[in-house]
Amino acid sequence: MEKLISVIAPMFNEELLVEKYCAVTLSVLREIKGYKHEIILVNDGSSDKTFQFMMEQHQNFPDEIGVVGLSRNFGLEGAVNAGLRKAKGDIIVVMDADLQDPPQLIPQMLKKVENGADIVSASRAARKHDGFLKKITASLYYKLLNNLSGKLNLEKDAANYRMLTRKALNILLELPETNGVFRITVPYIGLKTDVVEYDRDVRFAGKTKYHFKSMFQYAMASITGISVEPLEKVLYSIPLCGLGFIISLIGIFVADDTWKMVWTGILFASIFTGILSACLSVIAIYLGEVLLEVKHRPSAIITEYVPSKNSEEV
Repeated sequence: MEKLISVIAPMFNEELLVEKYCAVTLSVLREIKGYKHEIILVNDGSSDKTFQFMMEQHQNFPDEIGVVGLSRNFGLEGAVNAGLRKAKGDIIVVMDADLQDPPQLIPQMLKKVENGADIVSASRAARKHDGFLKKITASLYYKLLNNLSGKLNLEKDAANYRMLTRKALNILLELPETNGVFRITVPYIGLKTDVVEYDRDVRFAGKTKYHFKSMFQYAMASITGISVEPLEKVLYSIPLCGLGFIISLIGIFVADDTWKMVWTGILFASIFTGILSACLSVIAIYLGEVLLEVKHRPSAIITEYVPSKNSEEV
């Protein structure tokens, strides 16, 4: 019996991409011998015609395309989780649907799985199409994640484009947390992992839904979700405060100009206040994560599900 490959593609207001994404991805999957396949299109509460076009693709290719509809916009993690819960494949792929994650990489990732890997992460070899600011912030983000990861091994420049075996997915779905970050929870389970490098292309159509605010929130969720080390490293601010206090005392005794002493005091008071605010912010974020977890609310609510015929045969 042929194994099934399930490809999960979350979309939010991507009406310009649905048809093209399905055409490109299906052309790749159809060339893979010895496997059946399905694409699970996840509508993350779109307000345009994304869901309508998804259903049209299902009607055109009922064997190969399934559709999941969420009750509202839950964000990328909620959409990914909804797709994972419905995937019946022996091999599961999670990828962005804007064609920046090339579907042509799937056969190469599959070979890694056939050679014994349970997880294959796609890592960007370069950021040729990113602006200067995006390159700098991305570099800082991944360095910070690695610094705070503790015993986790995180692949550099690896986002959500990953392939998992059914074994890996079953373990992932057993994790009790409801607000996990996919790129953190996958390395957490610790199964044999391999990496495939690729050059990310430009977006095929439409505009990215991840602006600075969204990326900042996602980065903070990743950092606080990775370990408790940020809380522990808050303690590093204490010697810094002590050093600043000593310097300010020296300034008070050495300087002759009264105003210089006043401004020195104000400067260091600002520094101390900033450090204190940063520490309290980190603690507040963790408390917020705890509040979300103890409520046990699902990461997404599925209101429509139309499976592919290939998945119904599993």
